[in-house]
Order: sequence, then structure tokens, then C-alpha cells
Amino acid sequence: MSGSPTTPLLSLCLATYNRARYLDRYLTHHLEAFDAAGIDYEVVVSDNCSTDETPQILARYAAAHPQVRVIRQPKNLGAHPNILTTLREARGEVVVSISDDDLAVPDQLIAYARRLKDDPALVMIQAPWLLMDETKDNAITGKFYDFDEDEQRFATGQFGNCLAFVIQNHVFPECWLVKRSALPAIAGPVPRFAYSYFFMLAHALSNGDVLFSRAPHIVATSVAKGANVHVGNAEAMESWDTYRGGLELMASYARQFNPGALPDAAGVGAAINLFVCERMAVAAKLQAHAKNWSNAYQILRRLLAYEDQPDVGVDHDDIARLAAVETALIECAQRGAEEIVVGDAIPDHVLERMNPIPGAVFVRKDKLGSHHVKRAYCGVGEPDPSLEVDFSCDIVPAMDRFPTFPSAA
Repeated sequence: MSGSPTTPLLSLCLATYNRARYLDRYLTHHLEAFDAAGIDYEVVVSDNCSTDETPQILARYAAAHPQVRVIRQPKNLGAHPNILTTLREARGEVVVSISDDDLAVPDQLIAYARRLKDDPALVMIQAPWLLMDETKDNAITGKFYDFDEDEQRFATGQFGNCLAFVIQNHVFPECWLVKRSALPAIAGPVPRFAYSYFFMLAHALSNGDVLFSRAPHIVATSVAKGANVHVGNAEAMESWDTYRGGLELMASYARQFNPGALPDAAGVGAAINLFVCERMAVAAKLQAHAKNWSNAYQILRRLLAYEDQPDVGVDHDDIARLAAVETALIECAQRGAEEIVVGDAIPDHVLERMNPIPGAVFVRKDKLGSHHVKRAYCGVGEPDPSLEVDFSCDIVPAMDRFPTFPSAA
């Protein structure tokens, strides 16, 4: 029965792995806020076989707070299967998933949960999220996407209208609340060729109404202190190719179920491509910032096919040269070199811009010890015959694989 201990209003789902430093902040913030609001709720946590203090911290909270239920995975399942575990374990009428380094805006989250519960046609609420910078005393630095109206609601099956809204406003449907009764038809394993949140949005529209609101219910850590790879940042760097698949999925539903709602195929393709190219430019900048030179180069090359040469904070031709050096060093490591002797043609200021390669070290010839490991030479041409190496990799042919870019008009 609604409101009974077995059916709380809200299930807050937390999938976590080796993020012990965030758990006290996260759990204290939400437990205190929900208790103060007087709502029935639960916190469903799935620990993805953490090796830090995560199990001890979660056990302490579970012992003190009966609303906290903890699942311990016997092995690491990967991020999205761990998230799916929490969704499947949820018992509340409304389900929300919030990452361990993010925080709810409690009043807004609770208002959305009550609205979902009280509106029989509504199955999902979407909202943008606030961006928080940990290096600036958790300052709020902006909002991820926005639109003009306070709310925009799409009735069941309005795929074409929703797709147009998403593309026009550059919406990323990643921060949502879902009615649990509809959740099995909306969320499942991550599809290979379509971004999972577009996938979920399309399936939500198949099962009920979806509301987009401008008021954020989540504050997300966009810049973290120390070593913290935010899943959202990683997806922005690597998952942009699936954005096209997700938008195409929504367009295919509109073609089938909303005849006449879309323009011709060329028009749809152009709109989707513009959306994706903007995200590709963001990905190229993030890849360059992370010193993943070959990745940045590949994205910039693909953008050039559309006459797009975005500013990514590093000269494009420098990226081409750095990518050539990077791939030559990677080739040495992939061929088994544990020690890579870097020739003088690769100066220190270039070598300093290379990420370390697991299992291999970079050395100069004057720093060599005894030849006790597999050793490669990376430079221009063949190494000096006196240099004891197992094989060599010439960066000149590598540079042929990374031609520089035309001058921007």
C-alpha cells in the first residue's frame, strides 16, 4: 500500500566503487534532508566490489539507518550493470539515481517525486543539472543545458516533437526521476550503438508522458579535487558516437509512430549531425586536455569532413605531431618493450606532453642501465649501432599517418 514501509515514496539509488571519500558527504546530505522532509524513502546502494574503505563506511550507515540497504557485488560488474542493479532493487514508487560525487537539491527532488506519484500519466521527469567545482569550494559554475519555457511536457508517443526539442535545446536526458511501475520497460542493459539515456527517453515516451523542467534536482561535480574520473566526463570524451545512434533511434520511432512529424531524411540527418558535431568538438577539447593526442586528432579529422575546425585550446598541427610521437611510443609498448629509449629528435618538452604507458618506461640513452628487459628505440631513423635495443620504431613514417590540417579560413 502507498506510504507503507515496504513501498516508500522515493528510492535513491547509489552505484559506487572505490569512492570512500565521497560517501560520508553523500549519505549525510541525503539522509538528513529526507528525514527533515518527513518522507518515506530508501537508499539502495550497490558496492561494485570496492577495495577501499567503502564496505566499512556503508556498513556503518546501514547499521544506524534502516532506510539504507547495501548490496555488495562479488566482482566488479562495470559501472552501468552496477547502476542497473540498484534500479532493479528499488522498491519506491519513484526512483532516482544519483552518483556518489553528486548531490540532490532535496526540495526540488522531493517535489518532483510527489508530482510523479500524483500524476497517473506521467512516467518520467527530466531536468538539467547544476555544475559544481570542488577546487573552488564547491562553487556552482553553471547549468548543463537550458531552455526557455519553465516546463515542456510530451504526451505518450510524441517522439517527433520531443526529438525536435532535444536537438534545438541541446538536451542531454541524463538527470531523471522515473515511476518504478514503468522502469522495467524503460531501463535495461546499455545498448551498444545508442547512447543509453536517449534510449531510456524513447522508451519512456512509449509508456507515458515525459516532463522536462528547468529546475535542477541534482548538483553534479564537474571539476574534482585529486584523482576522480567522473563518469559523465568520460562519456563526453568517449561516448559521443553513440549520441548519433540515440537520436537516430528516437527519429526512427517518430518515423514509424508520428507520420509526417519529421522533415525529409536529409533534414533529419543534418539536424542530428549538427548536434553530434558540437559534442565531437567538446570531446576533442577534453581529449587534448587529457593529452590523448591520437584520440583528439581522430575526432578533429572527422570534424574536418564537415568543414568544421573547432578551437580546442591546442594548435591542430601540434596535435598531429604529438599524435605521431604518441603512437610510435605506443607501438613500442605494444610490441613488448618494457624500456623505450627516446631519441634526441623527440625533445624533452614533447616527451613531457606524453602520458605514461603502463608497463613501459621512457629513458634517454645516457640513463641506460644493464640490458635486462626488452628494449626499444623510438626516434628518427635507426639508432646508433652501439645502442643495445631489441627493435626500433621510426617516428617519420608515423608522422606520415598524421598529416597536418589545412589553414582555417
